[in-house]
This record gives sequence, structure tokens and C-alpha cells, in this order.
Amino acid sequence: MKLTSMLLALGATLILTGCDTPALLSLEPVVTGQDAAFDPTLLGTWEADHDKDLCIIRRDGDTGYAITHVSDGSVRQFSARLFRVGEASMLDLTPDGSDDFQIAGHAVVRIWTGGGTLRWAYLDTEWLRKQASQLLPNRADDKRMVLTAPGAAVRAFVAKLGVDDKAHGDGTEWQRVQF
Repeated sequence: MKLTSMLLALGATLILTGCDTPALLSLEPVVTGQDAAFDPTLLGTWEADHDKDLCIIRRDGDTGYAITHVSDGSVRQFSARLFRVGEASMLDLTPDGSDDFQIAGHAVVRIWTGGGTLRWAYLDTEWLRKQASQLLPNRADDKRMVLTAPGAAVRAFVAKLGVDDKAHGDGTEWQRVQF
């Protein structure tokens, strides 16, 4: 299958999901199992005040996370691995499920935790996409860029530029749900 056909399938999948989708994706995982970290403070149920979305984060194996996002009656499942870039925490996030016409892209998410709050922002700003277009092999249109570089190269790119505040937007703030 040609790469352009695969990218069209990926783009269609993202458009049809109806949720906030990242504008910068990697075809390859950004973090390996040996590089993954684990932070138990991420585990739990989180609620976004502005729209009452829920995010449920559970442990998946030694260093992985299973994430369920509930929004307006729709439920999406994700897998994630945490990695650190200096003091910054990042997630390599990919949707779960399989379909012969989908390629699960890997989005990098910057996260901040503390005081019962989880802040979450995709690394996908126009500034970061411009940097990626100059440094990494990719396929792009007006709205989205898919990085075709090996995962290690994408991780090095994230380590170099991903901690800059220009790399992410405001994101979403979640509050821990107390039961």
C-alpha cells in the first residue's frame, strides 16, 4: 500500500472520530518500553470543568497506561507511555482498537500534575510543525502533519524542542474526581 493511501486512511480516521485531534502525529512510537517511566499520580478519574468530559487513567503493565476518554456520550480508548525530557513529563499517546483501514498514530502530549490537577496539551502547534517540517521526514496538508521518521528521531526532536512553551497550546485542565 502506498504511503499516501495510508495517510489518507489515517486522516479520515481522525476526522471521523469527532474529538479533539492532534495536528502532529508520528507513525512510529516515540518511547520504547525500556525508556518509559511510570507516575502513579496520573492514575484515577479526572474531569474537565468546562465540558464535563471524563478521563480515566489506569495502569497497563509495568510502565503503560490505559486511558478512557468520555465526551458527549462517546468513549475512546487510548494506550500511553510516559517519558521525561529533563523535568518535563510527556505521554506517547495512541488510540486503541484495530481496523485494517487505520494506522494508529502516536501523538505527544505534555502533562503537568500537582494539587489534584492534571493539565494536558498536545505538542502540535504551528511553530512546532514548522520546525518538524525542516528537520524530519513527513507528510502534511494544511491541518495535519504525519512524521515518517523513526521513533528515536522523533523523540530526539521532542527532547530538543518539545519543552519550549511554543510547542504546545493551552490544552485542557482536569480535576481529580473524588469518590
